[in-house]
Amino acid sequence: MSTGAETLHALVVGAGPTGLTMACELRRRGLRVRVVDQALAPSRHSKALVLQVRTREVFEQMGVGDAVDARATAPASVTMTTRAGPLATFAFPAFPGRFTGPRFLDQSTTEALLYARLQELGGTVERGTKLVAYREHDGGVTATLATPEGEQEVAAAWLLGCDGAHSAVRRLAGIPFEGAPYEDMFDQADLKIRWDKPENSAFMFFREQGVAAFLPLPGGRHRIICIGGEHPKDDPTLAYFQGVLAEFAPQAEAHDPDWIVRFRLHLRMVPRMREGRAFLAGDAAHIHSPAGGQGMNTGIQDAFNLAWKLALVQRGAPPALLASYDAERRAVAGKVLRLSDALIRRALARSPTVKLLRNLAARYLLPRQAIQGRMAQVLSQTTISYRYAGTCVEARRWPHRGPSPGDRAPDLAGATPPLMVAFAATPWFSLVTLPGPTDDPRLAAEAERLAARWPDLICVIRVLRGPGPLPPGNVTASVVYADSDELDAIYAPRGPELCLVRPDGHIGARAPLARAAALEAYLAAQLGGAVAPGAR
Repeated sequence: MSTGAETLHALVVGAGPTGLTMACELRRRGLRVRVVDQALAPSRHSKALVLQVRTREVFEQMGVGDAVDARATAPASVTMTTRAGPLATFAFPAFPGRFTGPRFLDQSTTEALLYARLQELGGTVERGTKLVAYREHDGGVTATLATPEGEQEVAAAWLLGCDGAHSAVRRLAGIPFEGAPYEDMFDQADLKIRWDKPENSAFMFFREQGVAAFLPLPGGRHRIICIGGEHPKDDPTLAYFQGVLAEFAPQAEAHDPDWIVRFRLHLRMVPRMREGRAFLAGDAAHIHSPAGGQGMNTGIQDAFNLAWKLALVQRGAPPALLASYDAERRAVAGKVLRLSDALIRRALARSPTVKLLRNLAARYLLPRQAIQGRMAQVLSQTTISYRYAGTCVEARRWPHRGPSPGDRAPDLAGATPPLMVAFAATPWFSLVTLPGPTDDPRLAAEAERLAARWPDLICVIRVLRGPGPLPPGNVTASVVYADSDELDAIYAPRGPELCLVRPDGHIGARAPLARAAALEAYLAAQLGGAVAPGAR
């Protein structure tokens, strides 16, 4: 048995979207990271498909947003229908800002783009490498890996389980995976369809028993998903999916399948996402049905939440910062599981009364613009908030207008440059100055004073009212020129104010200039004596 020569900051187990996001974010902040995966090669199958708006924002901050958008497709609508005809069409409402809605992209492509980013950051993935044991000791863990060259011991400060539903990290850490499988099987095929349906439109077909979904994929392909009802005794075939398609569109033809699979869905979650120096993220911590397209997005955002906290603790921040990971993300995962479970159970309703009520609701309630807008917001994951986790500070007087601490920091998409472009320029905290009716020079001075306490860990972003200088090339990411109407509508500052945005894009604290001490105390609790490494 050989021993790794250098102690790592983190050993990431699993190279799916969650593990690759984790590794990229740790490498972006200067940490020594090793990524292992027991698979000999990346999966070529599409698997998870939907990239929600919040994940697209995350990808922009990670530096892969443009590459993802160039490969993804925009779904136009989802039509719910029965044999008797259409019930309702859900047209994705456009969100304000640059990321106007979800995108469809094969998980295999998402993984490839994240891996390319990891390579840019100096990282790689060790394939055919399996975690078989680990032991914890003061200051870290020693993991035993089975590699193609034999067993190897690796020392790391942290062990990060991003290794899916059958997580070795979860099993070795002794964390239970509470829940149960669904009764129904899940048959899926990725293939091509000859039919006259509108391009990039999705359909949910309520059969006599169960539901079939027809989803557009990039490259002119489609995914057919069948849940509930009668399933073939043996593994599904192209002929089976052709029969399901014929129920919905008799003249359509399914052909050229590149993936046909059957599996059973589970609804499971861990009671805690950490055991000592081992953390769980993504499917290793929570799994559910694909209804709503939440799973992969939730795992990516788990990693995005944890990586900056680990990086800061490695740089001297108080270890108590890591407790916020479980407090914030397990609550989010619980809501996702409840949403997904509710959606799948309504889709698979067997009771004639429940099916009737479901169809009536789809026909008469879903077409309402307000309901579609609220549904789109929830599914987009832009409404995820940590304000009730006790991990953020609100120092404004009541009433609190605009986003509160814990909420995602919204973009000022009409600003020069857009606010999220400024966020993406730093891997650490952004301290945003929100002006009152007029610019107060004391606001910028206070922001610079706070930033000077933690050099390179806080980037001051001054928001100024007005169109900004011309030409645009004179604008820097540290100064944002915002339209007053947009600024007041979105952030609603009542006077000169400081808004601290965490590295994961959520607001950590808001304070009027007169109460800046509360924001400073929050920073001291978060950062302590942390020191930034050289920025990557």
